Amino acid sequence: MQMPGHKFINNKNMKQITLITGSGRGIGKEIALRFADEKHDLILLVQKKKQKFELTKILKKKRINFKIFVGDLKNTKFINSLSLKIKKVNNLINNAALANTKHFLKVNNRELIDLIDVNLKAPFLLSQIFAKKMIKNKIKGSIIHLSSQLGHIGAYNRSIYCMSKFGLEGLNKAMAMDLGRYGIRSVTVAPTKTIVNQEERIKTKKRLNFIKKKIPLKKFSTTKQIADIVFFLTTDKSASITGSSILSDGGWTAGK
Repeated sequence: MQMPGHKFINNKNMKQITLITGSGRGIGKEIALRFADEKHDLILLVQKKKQKFELTKILKKKRINFKIFVGDLKNTKFINSLSLKIKKVNNLINNAALANTKHFLKVNNRELIDLIDVNLKAPFLLSQIFAKKMIKNKIKGSIIHLSSQLGHIGAYNRSIYCMSKFGLEGLNKAMAMDLGRYGIRSVTVAPTKTIVNQEERIKTKKRLNFIKKKIPLKKFSTTKQIADIVFFLTTDKSASITGSSILSDGGWTAGK
């Protein structure tokens, strides 16, 4: 078994290589574990050294090849550096995102720039970098973007978040048009609120009950369910799906 940091990301490799952003916590971490269970070689981007340490302990036990990079997706130099370090991928999962719950009139310029850098600019740049590598290596790959039901409907106090997710949905459709000729697929997965752990469930019970009133199925997706959807979208079973947005929102947007 090659250990983290070794040369698998630059060598010819028969296994699927999957790059996942924002894999240090929440949905991104669950996606990483799902792909690890399928024995993919993993390239993970996290924001904190602590997250790298925790993931390393978990992934060593799964006996897979992996590499973890710590960096800030607001930093274009960090994104561009990945192009030199990673020669090819089969799948790119654009999961990392910032949230903002300020009223439209109270959002400041710094918050606007930071959120758009992470939620929209980074997925664009990473998709462009690794789509080119897929084409060069003749890989018919998959690019999956984690969106939101707020990429389909508006919401109070979510102006710049909605803007970024609506933009991501538009990028997804345009990418599907431009990359289809190369056999590269682009899809968004758009969940509503997901429950990461029991502590969060208790802490936000009142808010969650309010949200559930808007959801016909009266339940939220789990992070594991979202990870299963993402994995499915990288397999041959989803070979004809591109340019679509897979809504996992319990029917929230069905009547909009």
